Amino acid sequence: MGEEVVRPLSAAQRWFWLIDQLSPANCVVRLRVRGPIGAYRLEEAANAVVAEFPLLRAVVTDGPSFVTSADPHLPVLHRIVTDPDEWHTVFDDQLATPIDLSTASGRLIDLAWRPGTCEEHHDLILVLSHVLLDGRSMTALGWRILACAFGEEPPATSRPPIPAPDDLIPAAHTGLLRCLRANLAGQLTAVIRRATKLPGVLPPLAIRRTRTVIRTIEGAQLAALRARCQQEGVTVNAALAAALAGALGDLARPRRSGVAGIGIPVDLRSRLHPAPDDDEPGMFTAVVPTFVPYGPEKSLWDAARTAKGQLSQRLTRGADLSALAAIRYGCPRTLESGRRTIELIDRRAPWNVTMSNLGRLTQPETPEPLHISALTVAGTNPCASALTVAVATLDATLSITFCYVDTVLEHATIETLADHTVAPLARGISHPVTTRH
Repeated sequence: MGEEVVRPLSAAQRWFWLIDQLSPANCVVRLRVRGPIGAYRLEEAANAVVAEFPLLRAVVTDGPSFVTSADPHLPVLHRIVTDPDEWHTVFDDQLATPIDLSTASGRLIDLAWRPGTCEEHHDLILVLSHVLLDGRSMTALGWRILACAFGEEPPATSRPPIPAPDDLIPAAHTGLLRCLRANLAGQLTAVIRRATKLPGVLPPLAIRRTRTVIRTIEGAQLAALRARCQQEGVTVNAALAAALAGALGDLARPRRSGVAGIGIPVDLRSRLHPAPDDDEPGMFTAVVPTFVPYGPEKSLWDAARTAKGQLSQRLTRGADLSALAAIRYGCPRTLESGRRTIELIDRRAPWNVTMSNLGRLTQPETPEPLHISALTVAGTNPCASALTVAVATLDATLSITFCYVDTVLEHATIETLADHTVAPLARGISHPVTTRH
């Protein structure tokens, strides 16, 4: 198949591997495909993608280290469902089900609705380990699998392996003092400004389970939101952060002012050297903190401008690159020391909400007709996080998944939080927001 990934896990990969030993670190994407999918097409496509990317042929052994799998594969599971919304239950179950990295990097589940009829559709749920991949890599692999399943000829040879993401960070951003300064700045800001967190008590890591509440903004409503953001000089991402901050304020400190601490994962690909290809699988993100104001005197758009400005300033200073580089200076070597460190960070994290926006995604062009009618993304909250808001846009639908730790708050409370996040964005627009339960 070509060259393979055979090396110890990098510091960042080891950090997520340690977390994954205590609580599943999974990322999940659901793709709804209208119409039939030919027999064994998904298995053949999964095999083709594994043959293309060396990282997918690697398994993790003691060390922890990557070695080449004796049986490189991505398992494909099929099920016929009797309820077209059953995918949401399976979706949540897959967030909580560990991935055995000693055997494979993940799995693909095909939920078929009314196969052989004009109503046939397939909800494909791709589950991959956050030890290896970020959300953007996950969706890119989903596209590659579907492209191969719908007639695209796979490459004849494997791509060469690339170094670990944290080994591609420019040297100017990897110094100890720079890394400390970047990390401490966010933590001190959170303490000094008393950043609002999602209230509640996290259960122990071993029994932590992530569940989801989903909202969408569609069609004319999404077009109106984009137009308003452009008019106000902000991005949709900044507007979402401002709306989420307001909803957190409504929940934790109603009718009062403050700032919400929200971690924003940033795609580093273009800033690494050499820059990986856009569809290269890997963990190419780092979390940058933002402190977004909320309160009765603060408009959504003023808060969005603050969020956009903070993120821009931190990226200009290279805080994203330094955040990823900093892991090498503090990552524990063993599972026992890692357990103590992870549990300490989990208890004392200065913010516990993350918002990850994959932006606008475009389905692959394929030789055979392919109709993807829905896309939903999610990630677990294995450490120092009570809520991850995962966002992606496909065609004229923006999907927002509120991934929350079960038992921290009631499901109905998260439903209200989701509504309070979307309502300011939809205010004044006649088309209703879509709710999924």
